[in-house]
Amino acid sequence: MRRRSAWLVSLPLVVLGSLLAHQLAYVVVAGAHADALLAETGHGYLEQLPTGAVLALVCLVLGLLLAGADRAHARAGRAIPAWLIALVPLVGFALQEHVERFAHNGTGPWGAALDATFLVGLALQLPFAALAFLIARALLRTVVAVVEALLARHRPPPRHRTHARFVRGMRFVLATGLARWLAPRGPPLLQIA
Repeated sequence: MRRRSAWLVSLPLVVLGSLLAHQLAYVVVAGAHADALLAETGHGYLEQLPTGAVLALVCLVLGLLLAGADRAHARAGRAIPAWLIALVPLVGFALQEHVERFAHNGTGPWGAALDATFLVGLALQLPFAALAFLIARALLRTVVAVVEALLARHRPPPRHRTHARFVRGMRFVLATGLARWLAPRGPPLLQIA
């Protein structure tokens, strides 16, 4: 399948995994005080996650439809390397933490990289990215298998090549025999001496 459909399927899953790892990092570090710590560090935008989830679902469904269409039209593309899928949440998480702190305080958030929540969150990104990658690959393979099964229903059964060769050979034999019988006198047969 093409990269656009693979990205449309994997990116929402990677972002969802990154946000889950982000939340889990704050729960691991702050425990029962995670909500207070989130509010203190500028995470008020997380209330908009349902809207983002709908957009992610739309991207996911669109990517699956494009993957099915690519398979139906036998269009191939290059796969996305797994290291790139793993790099996206790491970079995204680092940017997210720094932008959150900058938006909340208005000052340079250079100390964010030394916080315990940052380090735990960064460590949690790789397992969640791996899980997102595996889910995306399973979804894409399922769509491809469904499209192939639907296409197989509408294809005529394959003809065997030996049968086709035999029929062509018989036509040639019959045609030359018929030509010799109908035209007893004709040009001499080609002889190579």
